[in-house]
Amino acid sequence: MDSNSIAIYDLDRLESIKLEGNKLFSESEYKKASELYYKILKECFKLKTNEINVEELENVVGEQKNKIQDPDIRIFLSKICCNLGICHNSLGQKQDSLRFFKISLVLDDQNYKSNYHVAHYHITHTDYNTALTYIQNCQKIVNSNLNVYKKIRQPHLDLLDQIKQSLIKTNQTVDNVNDPKHLVEDICSGNNININIQRLQLIPCRKLLLSESVKSLVQFCKNKLESDQVDEHLCSVWSCLYHILYKCEEESVFELREQFLSEFEEDSLTSYVMKLIKLKSQKVHENTLYTSVLSNIVKCCPLIKRVDSLEVLLVLLDKEIVDLELLLTSILLYFSKESKSKSEVKHQSSKFNSILLKLLENLFSLCDDETFDYQQQLKSCLISVFTMKFDPYEVSTEAFVNTINIALEPYVHTEFSDNAKKFVTFSTCWYVVLNSLFLANKTLFKSYLVTTRLLYHVITVYFNENCKKIRKLAFELLLNCVDTVEFRQEILDYVEDGQSFIELLNSPEFVNFIETVDNETNLDLNNKLVETKEPKKKLEGLDWFVQTRILMFCKLSLHSSQVKDEVLSVFNIFKQVPRCILYNIKHKLDLEILLQGASFASLHEEFKKTDLSFLPSAFEYCNNSEYLLHYFLQTICNLLRGNKDRTSFTEDLDLLKYDREQLDQLKTLQEKLPEEAKVTVNGNYFEGNDESANMARSIIFTISNSAIPNQLCTIFNKVTSETSKSLIVESLHYLALNVNHRRYLQTLGAMRILINVANSSKYQLKQGSKAANFRKMNRYKLIVQSIAHLIISMDPANLSFNDAHDSIQPLINVLEDENELFQFESCLALTNLLSINDDIRKRVFALNGWDKFSNLVFSENEMLRTAGLEGWCNLCAGDDVVHGHFYMKIKTQIENTPPDKVYDINVHDINIMLLFVSPGISLKTLSAASGYVYLHLIYQISHLYYRALALLVRDGRIAQYMPFVSRFENVLKTLDSTEDPSILHRLLTILSCVVQSRPRDLSEPNEKHMDAYIEKIVSSVRRNSHKYSNKTLLDLFREIC
Repeated sequence: MDSNSIAIYDLDRLESIKLEGNKLFSESEYKKASELYYKILKECFKLKTNEINVEELENVVGEQKNKIQDPDIRIFLSKICCNLGICHNSLGQKQDSLRFFKISLVLDDQNYKSNYHVAHYHITHTDYNTALTYIQNCQKIVNSNLNVYKKIRQPHLDLLDQIKQSLIKTNQTVDNVNDPKHLVEDICSGNNININIQRLQLIPCRKLLLSESVKSLVQFCKNKLESDQVDEHLCSVWSCLYHILYKCEEESVFELREQFLSEFEEDSLTSYVMKLIKLKSQKVHENTLYTSVLSNIVKCCPLIKRVDSLEVLLVLLDKEIVDLELLLTSILLYFSKESKSKSEVKHQSSKFNSILLKLLENLFSLCDDETFDYQQQLKSCLISVFTMKFDPYEVSTEAFVNTINIALEPYVHTEFSDNAKKFVTFSTCWYVVLNSLFLANKTLFKSYLVTTRLLYHVITVYFNENCKKIRKLAFELLLNCVDTVEFRQEILDYVEDGQSFIELLNSPEFVNFIETVDNETNLDLNNKLVETKEPKKKLEGLDWFVQTRILMFCKLSLHSSQVKDEVLSVFNIFKQVPRCILYNIKHKLDLEILLQGASFASLHEEFKKTDLSFLPSAFEYCNNSEYLLHYFLQTICNLLRGNKDRTSFTEDLDLLKYDREQLDQLKTLQEKLPEEAKVTVNGNYFEGNDESANMARSIIFTISNSAIPNQLCTIFNKVTSETSKSLIVESLHYLALNVNHRRYLQTLGAMRILINVANSSKYQLKQGSKAANFRKMNRYKLIVQSIAHLIISMDPANLSFNDAHDSIQPLINVLEDENELFQFESCLALTNLLSINDDIRKRVFALNGWDKFSNLVFSENEMLRTAGLEGWCNLCAGDDVVHGHFYMKIKTQIENTPPDKVYDINVHDINIMLLFVSPGISLKTLSAASGYVYLHLIYQISHLYYRALALLVRDGRIAQYMPFVSRFENVLKTLDSTEDPSILHRLLTILSCVVQSRPRDLSEPNEKHMDAYIEKIVSSVRRNSHKYSNKTLLDLFREIC
């Protein structure tokens, strides 16, 4: 077979067969796919057998491999063999699959997939040495095609970790893989360099640290350069150093850095790089090799994280030798990660400050180039620098603001008009940098603008600049400034030609646009807009101009009630924001700015009273964008929230330092301070009282057949942002406060959402003190309260077992809360759950539920006592849920009683029940003690004690020993004193169980005691026979007597 044996048109035809096979493979039709792939090979190699015959294929390929000269044909055939191997692997035919992969590599040894699969096969058979060879091949393929592979996943790297973990688990060795010194010697000597480098990377960090392997490798790199030797060997060792530093554990990174730097004196790393650059300029034909070495050094720089490594990045940024994207990524990493090592002490460094200034100047100059390809990476890079994670160097905010100011000076231009009026303008770069500064560090952003006093000039530029692009950048900056209370005031104080800032915003073109919006949306606001399939348009021109001003109005309205009134006098945000949203939906315009405006406007009570029918359409429009969805969810949450709920879902661990009384005292103290001494509040608004919040909840629940709660529950598992999830949870809580909403919310799956959040790792008991602190916060308690609300509103039989089971732990947690309402609602919910089945009862009991209910039984609050007793009763209603527990307590006391003594059973909770089963607690006594208001409630409590005891003694193991409980006589006394049929029923039930459960093999003293007590019971029951007015009581009478 020669290179021309497959014509181009044949190759196209065979490619179509391959695509058909790929489709079958994607549908898991592995056998059919493999038959199609083999059909291609049979045709190309003239194979004799119709059935797949791997041996024949091996022989034919071995004979004809040198005849195939065309590289495209070799690559194509290699891919077909690889696909055959993957099919056989999926069919469980591992040996055949390995043979197909190796045939693939005979045709093309650069086939990444085949090398990967052969390596994986050898790992599964613990042949790590062979596996490392094929992993090395994968890495070579990647290195030769970096532009392709840097943007896609490289699974061969996972295989190295797999080998490492396997070795750690089994404590195996791979030809001196546990001897780093020996491996380093081999690497430096040039023996099996790549294989030994791969093996060295498998060594645990601590072992590498102790062997000082990093030191030895750095010394080798220095020696190579001193002798002007730049080759693949040097490149591989630098790559090895990068991987060691990259994969080391947090606790080892500091020491490994020190080993690395100990071989480079001050400036020597920079000098090393400068010498490489010099050699590179002298040997133009070897540029690629030098660039690879420099690239590996660049990757090491953010991991070393010292001033020398930052200087290297700066030098290479100036020289433009290394890939610019790699340099920006390395700078980003350098400033992105703070060290957790306590051994690193921050210190000041004038050299670091100097290099930082030069670096900023370089980065800012790139911002000025609008044609720069990596603008997004550059912005990310700036943001990382502005976060000020300068470990181990200390730079104060004032010093860094001064550095930024110096670096930005070339982009701030001062001019004077004919009348000597100062006019300041800014380059595009200045706005880009300020935007990044705002996103990264608002404190730094604020300090810079306060120090330079440039905000006034930004406002002037916006209202006077002719260039639309500059005006847009200026207004975007102003929108950021409005988030700060001091800047807001400065903006509001701005006056030009007698007009205030707010009046200037209300320009003729703005008014005309709003009139157009009104005309288009007045027809029928309640009609659902039909969304077309056209792509959404970016806001431009007049649309952007008007809608950013709307956002500005919404933000300014939060400054104070006076400013809000001033805003409303020129623009009614509550009426117009929903209309503008509908306008954008109709015209397929982006909603980001308007939804952001709605998230601010909805903080006011007035927004709750506007037409909210736009919400379902807005949700459908932004459903596919999580960024837009966040603003929508914030708006919904604001609408459902009342003013008193503002901080209910805030999780601030610092607040745990104070109890509720201390927080109230601090609040009172703040209110008594004079106005100028009060803490500045960034935003003054009133979200509404309970009445307006409840009204909004009802309206939102009913819009478009409950579309909003339906959408909230549907998207919860789709969104990835924890902030968005929190907003959904908070919204569901507010909706569940309305009793009429609860059953429908349950059908939507709201309870499952709340249960999953309450049981998330953040709150789990095993997470220790931090989780305990989170459970103390109101957010957790309110989530559990919502779970309780939904359970209470339902028939327990309609709850799924999983929902019932998983809700128990959160409810038990809140049962001990200091807030009696949370306790009561949790207890009612648990009582409801306990009526489901014994599995649920056992779960509650296992989580110490009985004792938690006991605490409520002793509460001074009658409603809590009732709820606790209901819990007791429902636990006792199960078959051997609590009975075995009480029996073991009784049995222990019996076993510890001498044979010649009468048993004296003393079980605390049984004594409590018998204490309240007392003739002293009569209806008349209750009436006199508590008054008629609480009469019914307390009488109900008394009945619950009878019921709990009756349910407990259903178990013969407990009933048989009740005559040995000293307070059991209260049952007989009460029988004599009561005439209440329901109480008589409970008492006779208890006595019937006792009589029919007489124990056997009692000692003589106990036998006599039992005989006497049974006679006493029978006598008492007969004495009161005139009270048994119904058949049930008479039947019990006959059972006893």
